[in-house]
This record gives sequence, structure tokens and C-alpha cells, in this order.
Amino acid sequence: MPGEIVAAGPAVLQRIVDFVNTRSADSDGLGTPEQLTSWLHTHDLLPVCAQADGEDRERAIWLREGLRALLAENNAEPVTSPRPDGLDPTARTELATLTAALPLHLDVSGGPPRLVPQTRQPVDYALTILLADVATAVAAGTWPRLKACREPSCRWAFYDQSRNHGRTWCSMNVCGNRVKVRASQRRRAAR
Repeated sequence: MPGEIVAAGPAVLQRIVDFVNTRSADSDGLGTPEQLTSWLHTHDLLPVCAQADGEDRERAIWLREGLRALLAENNAEPVTSPRPDGLDPTARTELATLTAALPLHLDVSGGPPRLVPQTRQPVDYALTILLADVATAVAAGTWPRLKACREPSCRWAFYDQSRNHGRTWCSMNVCGNRVKVRASQRRRAAR
């Protein structure tokens, strides 16, 4: 879980990056309901007295992996078939099912209009805030810059700050280098 590879993007996207990056090749920061509760508390998305349960954790995992699939698509990688690279081909469908159950409404009561959760269940409220973050990023035009690393062993979320929006790896020094070394080894083997 290379910490130096999370490039700072707009604040609304940082929470999404942090959420997607709770899973790495060797660990899951949402592995238990207690870990989910801790993450939501740390990000001020859950009241101190509220706790997540197993079903909440399952919904959070659907949201996380669905977002990861969407970020891979932002990196020009459609997720459509069974893949050995850490992307779940059913993630988008599961995300669609989850989002249908998490209500948002447009708050026009003061200030600029914004999407807000319309649920009293604390964990669903927190997950809906993450969906509102996505909608805010789409409206701001920053969503396409949020991507999942193309390196199959990584899949770390990052904000693409390049001018041409062409960055494909979370870090050129780590994942980009791995890809280049493998390509070089394949070329040598083909000789």
C-alpha cells in the first residue's frame, strides 16, 4: 500500500480515493464491521455512537468495488469479463443495485443546490455521502481524472493531475516501472 502514490486531487475526490484505497493487494481496511466503523468515524461520516454491522460492511464493499470498476473505466479499461486483475466484473451491477437503495435528494434550501442523503440509517447515510461526492465530482468535471491504476497487482485509486489526462499508473516509480520491466523481459525472451 504505497502511501506516496496518492496524488492530492480536489477535496471531494480525496474521500473517494481514501475509500477505494482501503483495499490493497495484501490487506483490506474494511475487513470487519469494526474496521468499517473506524474508517467512517475517522472520515467524519458516522456519528460516534453508531456502529456498522456485517450487512453494512457488505454494502460498503459493494460500493468500494463498484467505484474501483468505475475508476478503471476512467482509465479506459471496461470491466466486462472475469478478470484475474483484481476487478470484479459484477461490481458495476452490484453498485447499481446498491445506489438504487440509497436515496439522495436535491437540497435547495440555501446556498448552491447539492445532493444530500435522505436516510436515517447512519451507515447508509455515510455511504450515500460518498455517492454524493461522486455526483459532485461529475458535475464539477473532475470525475474523469479519478482513476484506478492499470497495474493488476495494484488497482490503487489516484487523481490524474497530468495535463493530457493520460496518466495510467498510480506511480511511475512503482507500478509504471513494473510494467516497463515486464515489457522489457518479454522483448528479451522473444529474441
